[in-house]
Amino acid sequence: MKLKIYTAALLSLTIFSCQTVKTGTAKSIDISGVGVIHIPVIADLDVKETKVTKTITLKGLQNLEVAKNEIIRELLIENNADIVVEPKFESTTKNGKTELTVTGWLAYYKNFRTIEEKDIKLLEVRPALINRVETSQSSIFEK
Repeated sequence: MKLKIYTAALLSLTIFSCQTVKTGTAKSIDISGVGVIHIPVIADLDVKETKVTKTITLKGLQNLEVAKNEIIRELLIENNADIVVEPKFESTTKNGKTELTVTGWLAYYKNFRTIEEKDIKLLEVRPALINRVETSQSSIFEK
């Protein structure tokens, strides 16, 4: 009985020790809080008119939310873009293989500038968007 447990433990260590883990993190936050005074910075967003699409095949029992973060990260890196506007996800599972596709518009930040009085109306439209923190992390296990 103990031999079976030791053998199973050794086998699982051997299998998992051969994997490579890729990890990527994206984080954004508006600078605000107690004791922090910051003059807001405004930037224009150059959104490309052509939609882009990327498809990946999920490996094993990969979490779909993690895969969504990974496909966005890869798309941004491949196109040297800053964000994907209105990403739409579609997943298809067939014969145990899941394909995940994302479609959206690539966008790039440009023309960073200190806020001016004319920009204040923009901030009044959607103040909830300014004080939001978003963090996404993805890990992909490869053999």
